[in-house]
Amino acid sequence: MQRRLAEFEKRGANVVAIGQGTGAEAARIARMLRVTYACYGDPQHEAYRAFELGRTGLFGLTLQPFLSDPAASLRNLTQADMRAAASPRSDVFRLGGALVADRAGKIRFLHRSRSTTDVPATDALLAALNRLG
Repeated sequence: MQRRLAEFEKRGANVVAIGQGTGAEAARIARMLRVTYACYGDPQHEAYRAFELGRTGLFGLTLQPFLSDPAASLRNLTQADMRAAASPRSDVFRLGGALVADRAGKIRFLHRSRSTTDVPATDALLAALNRLG
């Protein structure tokens, strides 16, 4: 996302990431990953529940991602913050998602990940923004 941030900004979009930890933990991870967009913590997982983001099981967390997408799995593993994963606020089985909302807050695109490697293509998010006009 960071590599193509200018394309989102050119469309007038604000990019925001929400993670499972506290605000301080989100800021630390943002520094670690060198992202410049806003990163917020959701220690009670309220956003995850509000957008009905799912959870995976042990197989979905460990073996299945390596079988379906080995390159993405290795990338995820090398970028994983084990200290954050060990946090009592962290649910390693929690799956993520991505959404595009219009200025009024109406969701125009929502992707709910089905696995740890199921991340929508940046082009899909940009296309959703393009449809907003």
